[in-house]
Amino acid sequence: MASERLQRLRRFVQADLDALSDRPVSPQPEPKPEPEPDHASSNSSGGVSLENTPPNAPASKQTSPNETDGAIKTPPTENPERRCIWVKDVDSSFNPNIDSMRLSTAPVPRTGAACLPVIDLQLGDLASPRHHFTPIQALARYPYKYCNKSQMQDIASAFFDQGKFWLRKWDLYYIWDVEQTSKPFILVRESQVQALLGEINKHLKLTLRITDQQRDEGLLVKFPDHPRCLPRYLGRSQSREDVDNMAENAPNENYRAAGEASHPPLEPHTLESFKQLMENLAEAQKAKSKASKQKRQEDRLVKNKSMQDQLKRAGRYLGVRGSVQDPLTSTNSPAIDPSMPAPFPFDQDVVFVCVDVESYERAHHKITEVGVATLDTRELVGVPPDENGAAWRKKIRARHFRINEYKHLRNTDFVTGYPDGFDFGESTFVPLKEAANHVAACFHAPFGAQDGDDFLSHYDPAEKRNIIFLGHDTIGDVRYLQQLCYDPMKVENILEAMDTAIMYKVWNRDQQSTSLGKILLAFNIDGWKLHNAGNDAVYTVQAMLGICVKEATLRGSPELEDIRENEKEARLKTALEEAEQRVIDDAEGWSDHEAVGDGGAPVPLASVILPVPKPAQPKTKSIPQYDGAPEDRMGLPRGGGQRGRGDHGGRGSAGQGGSRGHGQTGGRSWMGDGSRARGRARSQLHGRGSGRGRGRGRPESPREEAVPNVQYHW
Repeated sequence: MASERLQRLRRFVQADLDALSDRPVSPQPEPKPEPEPDHASSNSSGGVSLENTPPNAPASKQTSPNETDGAIKTPPTENPERRCIWVKDVDSSFNPNIDSMRLSTAPVPRTGAACLPVIDLQLGDLASPRHHFTPIQALARYPYKYCNKSQMQDIASAFFDQGKFWLRKWDLYYIWDVEQTSKPFILVRESQVQALLGEINKHLKLTLRITDQQRDEGLLVKFPDHPRCLPRYLGRSQSREDVDNMAENAPNENYRAAGEASHPPLEPHTLESFKQLMENLAEAQKAKSKASKQKRQEDRLVKNKSMQDQLKRAGRYLGVRGSVQDPLTSTNSPAIDPSMPAPFPFDQDVVFVCVDVESYERAHHKITEVGVATLDTRELVGVPPDENGAAWRKKIRARHFRINEYKHLRNTDFVTGYPDGFDFGESTFVPLKEAANHVAACFHAPFGAQDGDDFLSHYDPAEKRNIIFLGHDTIGDVRYLQQLCYDPMKVENILEAMDTAIMYKVWNRDQQSTSLGKILLAFNIDGWKLHNAGNDAVYTVQAMLGICVKEATLRGSPELEDIRENEKEARLKTALEEAEQRVIDDAEGWSDHEAVGDGGAPVPLASVILPVPKPAQPKTKSIPQYDGAPEDRMGLPRGGGQRGRGDHGGRGSAGQGGSRGHGQTGGRSWMGDGSRARGRARSQLHGRGSGRGRGRGRPESPREEAVPNVQYHW
């Protein structure tokens, strides 16, 4: 039986054996006496080796026939070639790692840090003062803190995520701060940092390097040449655990290596320099450092200058500020006399075109009104502006367009709209599809002038004038116009967009935006029926005139300095009062109960642990919201019970069981006896149902049309 089995096995493997290359003949070893077989201790199951037996090789041990027969006759309990072993937390096709499933454009590279050169330093030996070092915790955050967002994920996936960074071999150094700390700073040498950046650059075709700013921020530092201020060698790591264990067991700051000379006294300037380096290292290891705060401060200053420049340009367009040949000079334009005509040329000979758009408060994609106000600076020549530009306000022209399809909609809940309250002319009703054409006409001569206007007798319809697009929160109005299929960005003769909210920030020296109504109040301008698009457009131009003329009138005067100082003192006083009140509120009540009682009985654990929240209910089917058209407002209530009212599907009070639902076609309410009554809504905006008890509606917000995400720089 054994010989037959051997022959079968030979036939199966003979082809593979013949394909192997010939092995050179090994020298024949000295013959050794064959040891006596130890049958008692042998656990062999028998068999013959398939390899070619050398001539002088000892014969293989054989098992007894009985053992062989038993081994052949006993069927195997399992196939060892098919055995599956489950190892916990090991990645496999059945247990994939979530991070490994993340898509990345960069394949996993072969790291070049597998072999580091032999180092002749021992634990605690001082490093050379010529070397530069990087805190390893800061380096571990390199892609997230120091790289562009477009490159961050590829760098992190290839070299940092899933422990790749810590699995590299690092030669670690440590340095203790002069202040008492629990752990030292762990550092790596610049050469190994540059090696890592070189691998990243080669693999991802980048040009990463340590910048001068990053050096100043503490990513790469050079320590003072004093034994107390120099890093000491800690050891070589190959895992995060190695780094943590070495940091925990690092020698203290008083450690001296064998044969190390006594330390000279530490000079005060060296100590200060070392303290500053330690602060930089601590900041570099933080996820957000002082550098980001400083950058925000710098960005704010740049933003402030941009806003101030906008106000200055507006003054030039209105002739209340002169132009300078050198923009870097500090020469300021003199103040103006508002009772005299503008003393400077009207720069660029512009026409201000202001647009305000109103939409329905419960469906913002439904534009109900468009207001346009224009001011041609040619008509201001030789006209004194008067206080806050009062005389120039008379030169403003206005148009008010109402959309036919949504003329029945009126804002009442969040703001009070006055679609019928246009105070600067007659409203014009236009179809939605023609609204863009009417708005576009206002950007060309005669710029919104209507019958009876003297401007119609002398304007040139072929002349292409420079336009300034004006608004209050201009970006929002631009997006609304784009929704109407009129894109101001594509109008070539629009020089720039200006915003009265930004201008008032500069004048008021406040980072927060101010509403149009409060700006009008600040310049003694009467504003009536705000949130009418036509009125708001006119008031926005008036606000711009007030800001520019007021600034030009008080420019450089002691009165302006007093105003600034008083505003600063008032804000400081308000801030101190609010801070004081917060402290009082926080401290209030602690001393009231301090001397009362002994704490009482133990509080059960169940009373302090929040209950597990119930799973969220599945969403109900979407119901289109009704816009309140007059022809569909009427609906008959159905069901027997008193009518009730509730908010968003409503809660009826005792004895009032109906529901008033927003955005549903039928309200449901529960009867007092457990049965359910259905009520038909009077309208989909405000549905009234019937029945007793509490009513429940299903509010559904309208599906807004896609508004393009526009980014532009004018």
